[in-house]
Amino acid sequence: MSSADQVANYVRRAIISGQLAKGDRLRQDDLADDLGVSRIPVREAIIALDREGWVSVEANRGAYVTGLDAADVRDHYELRGLVLGLTARRVAEAISDEDLHDLEQRVRAMRAAADLDTFSSLNERFLARLLSLADSPRLRAALLVTPSILPDGFFDVVPDARPVQEKGLRQILRHLKARDPEKADQAMRATLRQHGDAVVDAFRQSGLLVEPSPA
Repeated sequence: MSSADQVANYVRRAIISGQLAKGDRLRQDDLADDLGVSRIPVREAIIALDREGWVSVEANRGAYVTGLDAADVRDHYELRGLVLGLTARRVAEAISDEDLHDLEQRVRAMRAAADLDTFSSLNERFLARLLSLADSPRLRAALLVTPSILPDGFFDVVPDARPVQEKGLRQILRHLKARDPEKADQAMRATLRQHGDAVVDAFRQSGLLVEPSPA
């Protein structure tokens, strides 16, 4: 994990925990001092957080915490679902029996994982393997700009997401085995859509979600 990723994770967790609230300013010098890094990774982290919607960068004023609303979250996972759905489609079109068996073993290991850290790590490896099998630099690049809203500790913050992921991957594997690109694509998109709903629910319960002002 790069220094910029560490800074971004630190800020996300501060927002989630309530240490940083909507409207709070992110002071680059303070972040750099607190984390023992230079200002370069702090600037890179703020750019990433702005792209993800956590903060807003204003010219000559700096970066401020904005928070996320339900539409932001759902749009994000719809976009992520498009990329991963196309990835599943590409894999379904040409997957070998050997590679299919490998993916099945990975999903079995995930279901047997006793803790969320292990489950999360195995999930990342599964998605990395799926991307590798799709063999598409463009899809890989597209996924980089649609990362998980919570790259670190996602399943801790959104506990309902684990059963969603387990069920979704079982369905996706079934369609990969049938070499059905369309259904593999649809199953992946549906899974990511459910993740978006789970994130909205978790953020709303924690008070993190920004609710629209009444008209």
